[in-house]
Amino acid sequence: MSRQKSATDQITIYYEGTSVRCDPDKSVLDNLLDQNLDVNHCCKNGSCLTCLLKTDSEVDEKSRVPLKATLSELGYFLSCQQIPSDGMVIKSAASDDCFRKAVVTSMIKKSGHVSQVFLKPYGEFLYKPGQFINIKGPKDTVRSYSIASIPSDNVLELHIKEHQYGIVSPWLCADDRIGREIEISGPNGECFYLPENQDQSMLMIGTGTGLAPLLGIVRDSYSQNHRGKIELYFGAVDDPGLYLADQLRVLEKKYDNLTVHFGILKNGPINDTALKNHPDLKEWRVFLCGDPDMVKKTKTKAYLAGAALANIYVDAFEQAEINP
Repeated sequence: MSRQKSATDQITIYYEGTSVRCDPDKSVLDNLLDQNLDVNHCCKNGSCLTCLLKTDSEVDEKSRVPLKATLSELGYFLSCQQIPSDGMVIKSAASDDCFRKAVVTSMIKKSGHVSQVFLKPYGEFLYKPGQFINIKGPKDTVRSYSIASIPSDNVLELHIKEHQYGIVSPWLCADDRIGREIEISGPNGECFYLPENQDQSMLMIGTGTGLAPLLGIVRDSYSQNHRGKIELYFGAVDDPGLYLADQLRVLEKKYDNLTVHFGILKNGPINDTALKNHPDLKEWRVFLCGDPDMVKKTKTKAYLAGAALANIYVDAFEQAEINP
């Protein structure tokens, strides 16, 4: 029988001038949330980068590995990846350090309650298609969305699934958002095209708005003269969820080496179909985007089918989109 932790097992940190008793076996983020302190967070696995906090104390290297050098230099760290140390002094993230302004230029409503939202950041904004940005919504709530555009578009294209009881998505997809400024940070993420082997075949599997980064990667690969086969599998719960099917069919006709496969849940998971059709993935590049459970399971299966871990790229978020 495990022993319940006593007060003497705990340590104290200081967050925004308030002392917080912490369980040293939990992350800084989980300890703050346990005390009902308001901290931006999303995936809790170090992927989305929304739980940034600031400290002058020493932190574990893993809490800064995904960050840009400029943010690390300013003292930022990922609170979901850091165990508290006694006496640690922590501040919330300064908006001016992490976020910049962008304007919503247009919006296209698609089927399945999905909107294509187009943003124009102020100033130069360098990114790779397939990366993601964070958007600050109502009450400073932050959510992550992948980029479907390519730099030559001169706008950022996002695919937003609007949830009825969501926090950020209804606000961002509202018609009156067009022409208004929002705050964004990024880009972040390592799920993008590398032109190192232009003859390498690529398998892409996406569910729901996990299509967004895949679309950006496909378009980017062709802008860099990719010659290998591209097999794109796009799945949804039902037909309306295949919200960009027409645009994908146009791309398929445009590029001889692109084949697009569609699937809905009643006919079986799209990832199972893709792996059945491609049992040997040795020498393939694999991109997996969308439902986190699908991505996790398919990554393992792709590896067992011969794909090298270095050739498997993933983009999966546990979106805390629904109000508690």
